[in-house]
Amino acid sequence: APGGIRQGAAGFDICFLHPKASEEFPIAGEGVLVEMVQAPPEVIAAFAKLAG
Repeated sequence: APGGIRQGAAGFDICFLHPKASEEFPIAGEGVLVEMVQAPPEVIAAFAKLAG
């Protein structure tokens, strides 16, 4: 699958770190597929409030 950021089923942006690094993509999940999902606006606002 192509890399980059794309929209997931719930409408939030997602991206993946593949388990194995390559010359083209040197950052990897060290043997684990890592899925990163954009936080909803309410979560971002809550963390911003805590950071204060």
